[in-house]
Amino acid sequence: MYAFAGLLSIVATRVAGAWTDRVGARKVLLVGLVIALTATATLGACLSNAAVTLACLGLFDAGLFAAQVANQSTVVAIDPAAPAQFNSAYMLVYFIGGTLGTAFGAAAVGWFGWPATTAIAAGAIALAMIITITGRGNSRSLG
Repeated sequence: MYAFAGLLSIVATRVAGAWTDRVGARKVLLVGLVIALTATATLGACLSNAAVTLACLGLFDAGLFAAQVANQSTVVAIDPAAPAQFNSAYMLVYFIGGTLGTAFGAAAVGWFGWPATTAIAAGAIALAMIITITGRGNSRSLG
């Protein structure tokens, strides 16, 4: 059943793509990160509740996929003459980061326990939010 939680990300990518075109990548990125952060914080306290865990895993995945769509939009816009090159570089870094994060996350649960691991994940997401808020962007990014 937990694998089905990831299906929400399919919907999230479609919605995030449309909203990125309407309101800008930075706003969509921040909304995705807020959703992922909220889900992570809830998972830290509610792992024993299967229904809440299922919902939070779906929301976590959806939030991060929405953020990825917004990031890809930004990366592809760097050079409209070479979108495939920039997207390829982005996806390479994305998958390497995801692999390292998965490996660390699995080990961290054994080293620190579930609540501390979710706190570390929430801290990483919060850092991404700070970087997004304080970073320079185009005129549509926040306002």
